[in-house]
Amino acid sequence: MTLHLPTLMLVLIVGFLLMLLELAVARSAWIRSPELRIWNWGGWAILGGFVGLAARLTVPEWISILVGNGLIQIGMAIYARAIYRFVAQSEPPHWITGFTVLALIALALMLPWPLNQRTSVLSFLFIVPLVPCAWLIYRHAWHAERSLRSIAFTFSLCIVALLVRGVHAWLSPQEYTNLLQASFGQGGTFLMAFVALLGAGWGFVLAGFERTASQLEVLATHDGLTGCVNRRTADAMLSHALARGRRDGSPVALVLIDIDHFKQINDRYGHATGDEALRAFAAAVRLRLRNSDVFGRWGGEEFGLILPATDRPGAMRLAEEVRASVEALELQAPDSGTIAVRMSAGVAIAPSDSELKSATLYRLADQALYAAKHQGRNRVVLAEA
Repeated sequence: MTLHLPTLMLVLIVGFLLMLLELAVARSAWIRSPELRIWNWGGWAILGGFVGLAARLTVPEWISILVGNGLIQIGMAIYARAIYRFVAQSEPPHWITGFTVLALIALALMLPWPLNQRTSVLSFLFIVPLVPCAWLIYRHAWHAERSLRSIAFTFSLCIVALLVRGVHAWLSPQEYTNLLQASFGQGGTFLMAFVALLGAGWGFVLAGFERTASQLEVLATHDGLTGCVNRRTADAMLSHALARGRRDGSPVALVLIDIDHFKQINDRYGHATGDEALRAFAAAVRLRLRNSDVFGRWGGEEFGLILPATDRPGAMRLAEEVRASVEALELQAPDSGTIAVRMSAGVAIAPSDSELKSATLYRLADQALYAAKHQGRNRVVLAEA
């Protein structure tokens, strides 16, 4: 069985062109991602490489070799940059850029070589930028966007195909007398390697969609300034916590918190300083919370803690620890002074055998918060049973 390599090249060119058009549509309509733009550049480089290789019948062979293989090597390096930016939010190791430059120099030096030897070495060179990318996904992003797994898989498939191609080209020179030779060994490995890269491109588009959807979900459920869940989400989570507490026979605590005299901070120092105070406050509170606790922003300077499986002593102890952490904050004021941040808190408990609704629990915590402010602020008050 033989595979007609010119036909395979045409199929891959059309496939990459369709993928790049899809990337362009995704970028313009749904996904505003610099990593997707970088991946797009890599795809265009590889597509240009295919065109350069396919143009061997119409241009001098040395131009086809340099342009075709050189653009593919550059495209692999650009893919590596996109993966590192997307997964690790960092630039790839500098050695990948250095290696790409050396590979291009080696490509020029290999021009006099027989096709099978040049094909073998180039196959190994193409692999190098892909290996750290696949490893990065397997090690650090396997549980992130699920579509990244398809990229790791297709990169691995491409690596295996190029390894087979490199070994096969070296051991079977009779199947590599010219680039457009119809042979299963040359055509099959070429097809497998670059169809895998084509699949990785679609995977990257899907990963971009997944991340965008996740970011939109966060925007819809969280406060952008402090990172707390918003009021609507917190209300729903409180109802869920109460229902689970009744089912499991465990108490649920609600702590309502209000930053004392926050309006004075805004009026005296400006809203930018007020925002910084809110972020510092939220960070101090999070240091005291368990993974199961929910930290929500009800609005303005009012926050709430939903504490599953927490009784009165536990809730009061945690609320007091939070108050002490906030009291210890020292924020730098624009006038070189310091800003004192204080908070008042009201604690309400839904016992394990309680049928309290979320609105009732909220009202009890709010009454306790009002009492804390009435008693002088900077304190924690437990709601009356």
